[in-house]
Amino acid sequence: MFRVILIVGDGMADRPVKELGGRTPLEVAYKPHINELARNSVLGIWDPISPGVRPGSDTSHLSLFGYDPRRYYSGRGPFEALGVGADIKPGDVALRGNFATVDDDLIVLDRRAGRTLPENQELVKYLNDNIGFVDGVEVKFYSATEHRVAVVLRGFALSSDISDTDPHEVRAKVLSSKPLSNDENAVRTADIVNKLTLMTYKLLKGHPINEARVKKGLPPANIILFRGAGSISYIPKLQEREDIIVNRCLAVSATAMIKGVCRLVGFEVVTPSGATGGVDTNVISKAEEVLKAYRNGYDFIYFHLKGTDAASHDGNARAKIEMIEKLDRAVGHLLSNLDLTSTVLAITSDHTTPTSVKDHTGDPVPVMIYSPELIGDGISDFSERSARKGSLSRIRGSDLMYTILDYANRVNKFGA
Repeated sequence: MFRVILIVGDGMADRPVKELGGRTPLEVAYKPHINELARNSVLGIWDPISPGVRPGSDTSHLSLFGYDPRRYYSGRGPFEALGVGADIKPGDVALRGNFATVDDDLIVLDRRAGRTLPENQELVKYLNDNIGFVDGVEVKFYSATEHRVAVVLRGFALSSDISDTDPHEVRAKVLSSKPLSNDENAVRTADIVNKLTLMTYKLLKGHPINEARVKKGLPPANIILFRGAGSISYIPKLQEREDIIVNRCLAVSATAMIKGVCRLVGFEVVTPSGATGGVDTNVISKAEEVLKAYRNGYDFIYFHLKGTDAASHDGNARAKIEMIEKLDRAVGHLLSNLDLTSTVLAITSDHTTPTSVKDHTGDPVPVMIYSPELIGDGISDFSERSARKGSLSRIRGSDLMYTILDYANRVNKFGA
């Protein structure tokens, strides 16, 4: 059996960009190491869920690791919370949250409060110190990367079957959470989340941190918008599955939600020094962690890069190109230190995030797989366009995981 390294540029796939002459950031980026590996790899395109379905990063990662998200997905909140070290028990409801900026009428001016929020941990501590319980339900906030938080509700008669308070667009009013069923627990939980949303606004709007941010010309982090309510559900670990053969798994990521998914399915998770989850992340530091795990005998290593997606959501094609070029340098560092005679190396994206759309779309993403025992396609460029010419053709959903592991001889026979 070969060991496996899976590299994902989050949201790296794109559509043709007008300002780039109709090319994508992957086509424009200078990526000699990735292209050299592509010549000896098989290429194709992958639908993270199925054609035309817009995947979240959570559902696409479940699929990436070989799980049908339609069966196992129970909301993004638990993944985000697990990723920042929350203790989640059956019956708890976890939600994702953004520190955001609103006006006096609760109209959203910035869903991310400027995105970069170095005061995140201090504000989270302030909320935990001043809230504690809402209608007898324990509330615990957890700091995540940049503007992000997670919150866990613990108490009796809770339900994750509720809608978001985040309107998901600026210049819209903060929403009231609604029960998505007639269940009285959903009605109660939605009411608690609405009260909690208003509490965060009342506590944060006059906080000295926000007064200082306004004086500096920065948007105040004066409310938390909630979304993605979910409860924890059992997912078999990769190591427990009978269809594949993996034992020691390690994920390298700085993004809370990704770390949560990885922990849930059986990865150990490490965030190296300098890894931020943004465009300023230290990709070589991440590559060093991959090599450390490789030398320590891990048989499945996952390398996640979030900055490509952050640039996409900002509509910044040039920043996205720079992130892809950083990823290429990390790939070059890996190739100089790996034994390619005993290693399968795959590169792909978890979903398409066009810079023109600034959000996920249902477009397929390019994928390339190198294995010492396969016949490469001889394609000298890795991009959305070139991948369509590869022998992998079009792969759907969790089939990608099996395809990668099969090239590593880590898939058990189906049938006699």
